[in-house]
Amino acid sequence: GYIGFNFLDPILKDKNVRLAFAHLVHREEINKKFAEGLNNLATSPVPVGTKQSPDRKPIEFSPAKAKDLLTKAGWADTDKNGVLDKVINGKKTDLKLTFIYANKDSEKQWTIVKEDCKKAGIDLELKLLEWNSFIKTVDERKMQLWAMGWGGGDVEGDPKQIWHSSSAAKGGSNYGSYSNPEVDKLIDQGRGELDPAKRTAIFKKAYTLIADDVPYVFLFNRKFEYYAISNKVKSPGDTFKYDFGYRTWWSAQP
Repeated sequence: GYIGFNFLDPILKDKNVRLAFAHLVHREEINKKFAEGLNNLATSPVPVGTKQSPDRKPIEFSPAKAKDLLTKAGWADTDKNGVLDKVINGKKTDLKLTFIYANKDSEKQWTIVKEDCKKAGIDLELKLLEWNSFIKTVDERKMQLWAMGWGGGDVEGDPKQIWHSSSAAKGGSNYGSYSNPEVDKLIDQGRGELDPAKRTAIFKKAYTLIADDVPYVFLFNRKFEYYAISNKVKSPGDTFKYDFGYRTWWSAQP
């Protein structure tokens, strides 16, 4: 799962603001409260501990670091109303952000983020959208922050659909319009490399650069997958890597 940033937004195109926001997402608390601590804190687009995962520690929860970054970016509470502000394109702009999501159950997590943002001078509006409206808003790139997620799939991931600048166009999944020429070059290079070890090294470098750019707040990687087995269902063994496993199960009864 992740919280995405729209790079087309004049506030969020500043890496200092994105990193400050990431420091205000208390993932340890959210993991403990709502997942019994059964998640790893994500560090990049790929799961922690995998071969392509960057050698990075999770971004820590640190309101102090967030405030320092926002000050560095020129944000200050000039009118003493509790919300930071800054002149952008000649206009005084409050640090107000709208965060959209489509899952009502996740709202309790985002409320924690909202409260921590408020203490740092960020006015975060939470907005629950019906799924079709949510997807339309994201497809049209009319959001500031949004919550989504993805699964690992059956095979090695292809980063082009999400992280290549060409995928910011309609039909691509680069919803935040993230663009880094060096990442584009590495993705193109990796997709043409047939040697698994060389490709892994190329993609690891690409994912490291992506993580350093903070295009998302990468949230959690599940440590475990859970399966409930009935004695009415037979399986040839523990074939649960990715989701191949359950496809080999069969019913022992008509």
